[in-house]
Amino acid sequence: MSDPQADAASVEPNGYDDGGEDFAFTPEELVDWVEGLAAMLESVDRSQNQYWCAQWWKHAEAVDRFRGLYEQWLEAQANRGMSSWWMDHFDRHATVLFAKRGPFGECGTTHVSKTARRILVSEQPPEGWEW
Repeated sequence: MSDPQADAASVEPNGYDDGGEDFAFTPEELVDWVEGLAAMLESVDRSQNQYWCAQWWKHAEAVDRFRGLYEQWLEAQANRGMSSWWMDHFDRHATVLFAKRGPFGECGTTHVSKTARRILVSEQPPEGWEW
């Protein structure tokens, strides 16, 4: 029987399998972008059950979401589509990122590792399965 946590750690989420190729941006560029974004946000308010973690990079889901947001932000910048980026991308991810049950939900002024992280298990469909 396989270990679900080990299996989950080996999966590249969101289709990110660079196959040794460089991404369109570096990790340093992502960090700079997230820091700039976080510095300008006025809508994340702990008194409204919205959470942030200064060590956001310790949360795998948040990193993946920020990577996707940054990719879409680059595209929106190039195509003059920032209004759509805020509504169609940021607002939707922010709903999850900053929620009590989101990746930062147990963090406050310092990083807190999740006390209980549920790993979703997935089984292979039976042979011959179709959709």
